[in-house]
Amino acid sequence: MAKNTFRCCWLLGAIAGLLCGATIITGPVAGYVAYEGPELRAILGVPGAYRFSDPLPLPDGTTRVHVAPGQDFALVERGDTGLGILFLNGGTVDHVAAVDNAMSTPDWVVFSVEGRSAVLFSSHNNRLQVIAGLPDAARIIMDLDASALPEVPLSGAVGDNGQSVLVASGRSVYRIAPYGARLIFSAGDIASVIIMRNGAHAAVSDRGTGSVVLLENIRSAPAARTLVTALGGIGKLCPSSDGKTLLVASSGANIVASIDVSSGEMWSYDSGVLPITLSEMRNRDAFVISASTYEPASVFYKEQNSWRFVFIPAATAGAGQSATPVSKP
Repeated sequence: MAKNTFRCCWLLGAIAGLLCGATIITGPVAGYVAYEGPELRAILGVPGAYRFSDPLPLPDGTTRVHVAPGQDFALVERGDTGLGILFLNGGTVDHVAAVDNAMSTPDWVVFSVEGRSAVLFSSHNNRLQVIAGLPDAARIIMDLDASALPEVPLSGAVGDNGQSVLVASGRSVYRIAPYGARLIFSAGDIASVIIMRNGAHAAVSDRGTGSVVLLENIRSAPAARTLVTALGGIGKLCPSSDGKTLLVASSGANIVASIDVSSGEMWSYDSGVLPITLSEMRNRDAFVISASTYEPASVFYKEQNSWRFVFIPAATAGAGQSATPVSKP
């Protein structure tokens, strides 16, 4: 089976002039991965020889980094310095730009599927914000007092233009509009909510029933259509590049499932690891499904009409190691 070349886009790095010391990266940079701490490492090499770099230095005051899906930038929390946009060019960070009036320490940040907008929530500040125009023309287009919401939002979703905004509690999904919050869906235990690439539909994964539900026409007359049920340990959702397929991580069964949006037909792929996320890489239809500090990372990607896995060995205190690709049917 052929190996797929993917270029990860967990785009983090060192900012020249702000850092003590320097990290020299030789060879192709496939992407970057962020851990709590924070700790940042590059993924180096080519398919069949991927490895993690040594930890990259970070600007003083960095506490968290939120990488935009499939893009060359990230939102970075910098304490009192405020929220910034980290720009990457050719494996190095060009500069960091402030996002005026953005909350500095949100509880959570969720990007649109193309990374052009983001929704942020802070329980401490009791605020919900939407940033549009990412990365070059970032601006706050919504700054909402969250006390006006019916429930505390635990997650959210936003369309690429920033105009369609959803928030989810444990059991409800609301659309945020100028006239207030409108209930559009109720579930048993919401794991993930996304707005699809067309901006008109959304999808929800429900741990309570193991269901994936498509919410059609969220901007006018929302209608729910169940695609699959009884999928154990259901978790994060992500659409394919063409929007025709929904991918869902299922930690209960150690699989990643591929669901046809039109028919609801599902294919499952044994991941061999616990799939805890679906983080989109720079190449289309390539996703990191697990990456924990000093543990192997696993990537799920599409090769022609088949989905495959590749594993990257755990990072060590020294130089990264070569990867051994593993393909599965």
